[in-house]
Amino acid sequence: MVKGMEREQWSSVAGFILASIGSAVGIGNIWRFPYIVGANGGGAFLIPYLISILFFGLPLMILEFVIGRSSGSSVISTFQAIRQRFFVAGLIIVLIVSLILSYYLVITSWVLAYAFFFALNQPMEFEGFTNSYLPLIFYLISGLAVFMTVRSGVRGGIEKSSRFLIPLLIVLLLFLVVVSLTEPGAGEGVRFYLTPDCPRLTDPSVWIAAFGQAFFSLSVGMGILLTYGSYLGRGSLFRSASIIAVADMLVAFLAGFMIFPLVFTAGLDPAAGVNLVFVTLPAAFANIQFGMLLGALFFTMLFVAALTSAISMLEVPVATMIDTYGYSRRRATLLVSVAVMLLGLPSALGYTVLKLEVFGTPFLDLADYAFGTFGLIVAGLILSIVGGWFVNRARICAEIGGCGWQQRVYMVLIRYAVPAILLITLIGSIFWTTG
Repeated sequence: MVKGMEREQWSSVAGFILASIGSAVGIGNIWRFPYIVGANGGGAFLIPYLISILFFGLPLMILEFVIGRSSGSSVISTFQAIRQRFFVAGLIIVLIVSLILSYYLVITSWVLAYAFFFALNQPMEFEGFTNSYLPLIFYLISGLAVFMTVRSGVRGGIEKSSRFLIPLLIVLLLFLVVVSLTEPGAGEGVRFYLTPDCPRLTDPSVWIAAFGQAFFSLSVGMGILLTYGSYLGRGSLFRSASIIAVADMLVAFLAGFMIFPLVFTAGLDPAAGVNLVFVTLPAAFANIQFGMLLGALFFTMLFVAALTSAISMLEVPVATMIDTYGYSRRRATLLVSVAVMLLGLPSALGYTVLKLEVFGTPFLDLADYAFGTFGLIVAGLILSIVGGWFVNRARICAEIGGCGWQQRVYMVLIRYAVPAILLITLIGSIFWTTG
């Protein structure tokens, strides 16, 4: 960290928790989790998912908070302080999260567009929407919203927006769950969602999906939580991390009760996968009473989730520019935002009338495959190895409340179990995806 700079902090532990929940709760919780559950054993999937969260995701989350708060700095300068040669490792993490953000903003812009058109009572089909230049307009609007929030600072931008957006997200979600459960297809949808297919638990791909979803959902391994932890001055890290993890799981779990009753009521495919949000659900809203209003509320909620996650991702490279190179927040946010938007432009153009593709595949799909699937796991591996093996153990114990037997178990999980599971997930994802 550049000497002589006064660093921002959260105004309270509650503000930190809300911002971290905003980081964790994203598009993946609301559309990805339900169809992953449906495709991997229904209710039985919740068993490996809970194990993944509690024994692997939560320890890595706590580790990020520990490293961030004890160093009081962002990813690259923190890694340099641990070992000078770890500069490259920190740089890799910052680059990965920036590249993920570049195409995540494209998806965020689609959600914003759908919310806008449903509010106007003029929903568009995905093919028609992407066969125009409209996606570029909403891409710029989404990028501007994220830029303005992060530019306003930790308290005035990130924390202030989280205090408003997270309660709004919860209220919208609960309302939509109640409405969905009153639909004619609610019973069938809930049965599809929760009926356990226990023999699937012997399938390694189900466990790989659970681990992947857990790490993806909690935003661990990307340096986001390390950066957010560096702005925290007080409070129990274990308690804060537990609240964040539980909130993240509850949002994901409730999303299934919202989505599947709507899908079954409309008689659509519940295993639509990635098409669920932009193809299947709009058709479902079109076939139910007050569908336009419900569609507008749903996509508004989804945009809130996407926006808070995008804000947290942008903060990682911005904080790096501030701490490592001494840039002002305004200048750092402007430079990073422009760079990220340019990096995301090929992904945005792939779903416009220009149809930018590489070997017949939209650029966004390739970016998601390279960075959202493999890059995310690599970043998690780097962080768990550097944090677990090279950060002073006494320093970790001091942050998590001593070095009793609980802390010794924690160190075993961080040093051995988490890296091993991440490596297995990486290898499994390669064979699972290519197979």
